[in-house]
Amino acid sequence: MYIHEPTYDTDELFSANYHIHTNLSRCGGREMTVDAIVRAAEAAGLKEIALTDHIHPYETSKLRRNARILTPLRDAQKTNIHIYLGAELSAHGEHKYTLRYSDFRPEYSLYAHNHYHMFGWEQPEDRSPMSYKNHCKAVLQNMIKTGKADCFAHPFIDKYIVREFEEDYGFTQGCITDLWTDNELGDIMTAAKEKQIAWELNTSAFIPYRDFMRRYFHIGKEVGVCFLIGTDAHRLSEVDPNKYKSYFINNIL
Repeated sequence: MYIHEPTYDTDELFSANYHIHTNLSRCGGREMTVDAIVRAAEAAGLKEIALTDHIHPYETSKLRRNARILTPLRDAQKTNIHIYLGAELSAHGEHKYTLRYSDFRPEYSLYAHNHYHMFGWEQPEDRSPMSYKNHCKAVLQNMIKTGKADCFAHPFIDKYIVREFEEDYGFTQGCITDLWTDNELGDIMTAAKEKQIAWELNTSAFIPYRDFMRRYFHIGKEVGVCFLIGTDAHRLSEVDPNKYKSYFINNIL
């Protein structure tokens, strides 16, 4: 499912948030009910949102359960906002992904490829920054070939790898992310475009990965990919992406 044709208009990009966790995610705040999220999105002037609770490796059964819970809550909303019932799924290995053996697919399939801190995530044999970059690349390439993703969550960002291995291996922020060349980024985003897969502009990466995000955005724009804003909201205060808009305009755009 291709959500939209590509746009690089800032107002249009920031009129939606395609990465919001409800309280069905273990890491989601108690206040993240569908009602409260919709009210926060209305206050922010958003046109579209996606509810994307975590479905980690081997948690496929939760996908159907979450859909049963959230569908009537979504359908009961009296709002002009379009609400996608999605999920943040796992591409947790070179040929491993959440829905490989399932015919069920949410309305919006947001795939994370870099949750290396999670149980069940495939790790490269050589624990070096280049090995992790190459592993990420292989995971993305194989996931793109399946055509099962609608968008990639916080792509290329190494914060989860660094968080897990900085003490044992001396990893530092950007040591993996910055290894991606312009040509590699262009090639992989082109491949995703051919499969009508979008790329997330994750607002939490704007400041810590400013230089990379600028490079990533401009290469994607040159390629003509579809970008979707996602705040990875776990609290109501994180539903509105517009608080990051001026930073995006001044530092990334």
